[in-house]
Amino acid sequence: MATQEQQSPSALELFFRRTLQEIYWSELHLRDVLETMAERAGTEELKSAFHTHRLETNDHVSRLEKIFHQKNMGAQPVFCLGMQGLFDEGWQVIDETEAGSAHRDAALIVAAQKVEHYEIATYGSLRTLAKTLGCEAAVGLFEQTLAEEKKTDGILTELAEKGINAAAGIEPLAEEKSPPPDTGSIGTESESTANAMKEAVDGLDAGAGSADASEGVEASAPGSADALLFDDDGKPKGKRGNARKKN
Repeated sequence: MATQEQQSPSALELFFRRTLQEIYWSELHLRDVLETMAERAGTEELKSAFHTHRLETNDHVSRLEKIFHQKNMGAQPVFCLGMQGLFDEGWQVIDETEAGSAHRDAALIVAAQKVEHYEIATYGSLRTLAKTLGCEAAVGLFEQTLAEEKKTDGILTELAEKGINAAAGIEPLAEEKSPPPDTGSIGTESESTANAMKEAVDGLDAGAGSADASEGVEASAPGSADALLFDDDGKPKGKRGNARKKN
């Protein structure tokens, strides 16, 4: 009996593993979100900040996979409802702001910083949990990622304060500007965003969110409030309004 109790993971250990899987899901999807944010940003500095953090996110994914290996766990992502909501806000910002405007850049910074703050809180908590559980090797990896998340948050604040927010503050409303000449182009900004979202979904690993990762909660790709749902083989099977638990 004593041996079985020693081998069985504690409730805290299970919580640690679940949180690890959720932030893994978040980082996998964040790469596509950051790519779209970089494409839609107006200033070159903001584009560069998003591109740089996307590269860092690849390192975050690799570190998480090392921790999964240390824990003798398969690297399985689990849908994160909190991060999905923040992703949805990011898509909403793009849909509701004018391309090339300072307003859009200011709103993108706010949306991105919400994601950074969520990650900072998560990685800080995971580091503390790892210390409690005696996972010293994981502690160092979490600290590396945590430092990069804080650095990115600071860079975004600097960009906002250096001029983007001030420019947005004196920018006229979109409807007060002279309408652009009719060039005969087809499609709207929202349609372009929807296409970008679809491309991001199609580019994801078909295995993300499947198998063990989908236990209990439907896996979802980043997108709008009508984000796609996937079956256990990673194939689209409909749309979601809110995250739904499996029966």
